[in-house]
Amino acid sequence: MKIYTTKQIAIIDKYTIDNEPIKSIDLMERAAENLSQEIKLILNINNYKKIIFICGHGNNGGDGLAIARKFFERGIKNIKVYLFAETKKLSDDCKKNWKRLKKIKQIEKHLTFNPNEIEIDSESCIVDALFGNGLTRPLGEPYKTLIKKINNSGNIIASIDIPSGLMGEDNTNNDLQAIVKADHVFTIEFPKLSFLFEDNQDYVKDFDVVHILLNEKIKNELETPYIYVDYDYIKDKQILKNRRKFAEKREFGHALLIAGSYNKPGCAILASKACLRSGVGLIHVHIPKKCFTPVVSAFPDVMISLDINETHFTDVLIEKFLTAVGIGPGIGTANETIIGFKKVIETVKEKKLPFIIDADGLNILAQNREWLAYLPENTVLTPHYREFDRLFGSHNTHYERFLTAREMSKKYKIIIVLKGAYTQIHSPEGCTYFNSSGSPALAKAGTGDVLTGMILAFLAQKYTPVEAAILGVYYHGHAANIIEYDYGIHSILASDIVDNIKIG
Repeated sequence: MKIYTTKQIAIIDKYTIDNEPIKSIDLMERAAENLSQEIKLILNINNYKKIIFICGHGNNGGDGLAIARKFFERGIKNIKVYLFAETKKLSDDCKKNWKRLKKIKQIEKHLTFNPNEIEIDSESCIVDALFGNGLTRPLGEPYKTLIKKINNSGNIIASIDIPSGLMGEDNTNNDLQAIVKADHVFTIEFPKLSFLFEDNQDYVKDFDVVHILLNEKIKNELETPYIYVDYDYIKDKQILKNRRKFAEKREFGHALLIAGSYNKPGCAILASKACLRSGVGLIHVHIPKKCFTPVVSAFPDVMISLDINETHFTDVLIEKFLTAVGIGPGIGTANETIIGFKKVIETVKEKKLPFIIDADGLNILAQNREWLAYLPENTVLTPHYREFDRLFGSHNTHYERFLTAREMSKKYKIIIVLKGAYTQIHSPEGCTYFNSSGSPALAKAGTGDVLTGMILAFLAQKYTPVEAAILGVYYHGHAANIIEYDYGIHSILASDIVDNIKIG
């Protein structure tokens, strides 16, 4: 699913109106039909004492007015509507929907531009339809007072398209005191970029995409650097390859994983097992000598490469038969390890092998930032936000990290997998892929090692580095989704994720 900019969404709307053809008021009617159905279904509207619509003067307000009318037509009677606007500022379609709504005597209606005149009943559901995604500056008064009243009401809040006050893209100019804190957003046709940043989690607790049949031709033609990855995207783009009936293990790659140390053998176990679960044909895991017994005892499926050192990584022979190399989980940052890590970079670059760096590998890079310029092209880095800041400097917001990740990916020609909810995959070509799968259950030690092993598996199978990152991240999150209701998000272990990897 593409994520379009605000200007592109306006282009798509206009193209649909001009080429379907359909009048804008009729397109609004179609949107209201689909939105009302989705809201009623998901929020179980009949459970609330009242449904309170708070609508603005523009087309987002027009949507809200039309949805209120559709609710009434669906048999919902406990509706109260506030048109919070000055009459002279109403958009044409908002004005038309207000006239239509006024004909329904059974609906309680108020036209006001005074927040003090808005009464919010308890045990109600508030439908926020003040402003849409075209907002370009923070909201001032009287909207700020009204939004504070909405947020402090204690009621469930549903926003139409986007929480009022939130910018659709650039989050540097948000006034955090003037944004509706939506429990659920029913966004029209596409996710908005701002939904996918942690900074906005208080305003977009959950969202659903509601389709209103905008023109497919223009949606396909318009290019955007932002993609929302779900199962349909992987399927439609045919990213995951089929296996032939007479397939042989060497067709699916031979990975080398450099992981673990004396006090962290589990990193090697988790990552190597995840690698095999993700389809690699063969894997050698390179570990210090004292890790041999715990690794082989826990996971006899792997082939072992032993370091000359007893407790930590120092050096490894990278054979010509290997198809991808991963390094970092649990290796530590001893001086000998740092020297060995640099040698691995040089050898991988010389042999032109796909390469992934995680965990302590990232910490070593952070201590030697000049090495970023010498990484092989399309190296995959998988930092969480603290590792990212150690690599690229501190940031005040996650939106700033997003901008830096895009810049650094292009600068160093690397793939940056910035982990978190909606994990971001940044490519050197300037594309950012946001992952749809996953769960807070993944906020647990060891799950990053699992992801490293999964991406390494896809690299070894000769997927492009971007494809490998997309598949690894998606199926990593998918494994958590499979078991989160059985185990509970607090109780899932990294080993549970490995055991529930299901590719396909």
